[in-house]
Amino acid sequence: LPVSSYFDEDLYRREEELIIRLGPRYVGHALSVPEVGDYHALLQEGEGRALVRTPQGIELISNVCRHRQAVMLRGRGNTKNHIVCPLHR
Repeated sequence: LPVSSYFDEDLYRREEELIIRLGPRYVGHALSVPEVGDYHALLQEGEGRALVRTPQGIELISNVCRHRQAVMLRGRGNTKNHIVCPLHR
């Protein structure tokens, strides 16, 4: 590729749309949720999603109540048994 292609804004936007946005993304490491029930609300997602360790493995879940759009988990911790909306309890 010519050197100018590395500085082409239009090419970068097309690559971003077709390659970067559609590809997999790193959201966190398995060590951030080492035990079953551990969660890590993702700051880079505005805590709108969270990693949770379940007996089946690690899941990326929506961290927002469908009814009132309340954020359910903050920071890191352990769910003990269930994830419960703070508004509905």
